[in-house]
Amino acid sequence: NSVNISLQPPMSNARKEIIMQAFQKLDKTGDGVITIEDLRGVYNVKYHPKYKNGDWTEDQVFRAFLENFDSPYDKDGKVTTEEFMNYYAGVSASIDTDIYFIIMMKNAWKL
Repeated sequence: NSVNISLQPPMSNARKEIIMQAFQKLDKTGDGVITIEDLRGVYNVKYHPKYKNGDWTEDQVFRAFLENFDSPYDKDGKVTTEEFMNYYAGVSASIDTDIYFIIMMKNAWKL
């Protein structure tokens, strides 16, 4: 029974669209959930410092990446559309213009 308290202003459709594009790029299987399997071949771990120094395996890097987006009440290693949107709602709140937000997303996800 997770409580989702959203204090952020609602996002514009332009922002929601670019977030969905990023989600769809990551969700290779197209099932509406991002998992470790989806990340293989999309997210390059080679430059991750903990992978480079041998602390983490590829899967551990993927899991840490997914945990960024995973709901704090439901750490299951799977990221739903809603969790992804909620994460970016938080990011969005600190970015004034749609244009800047969209450029940031495009650069981050190579959209």
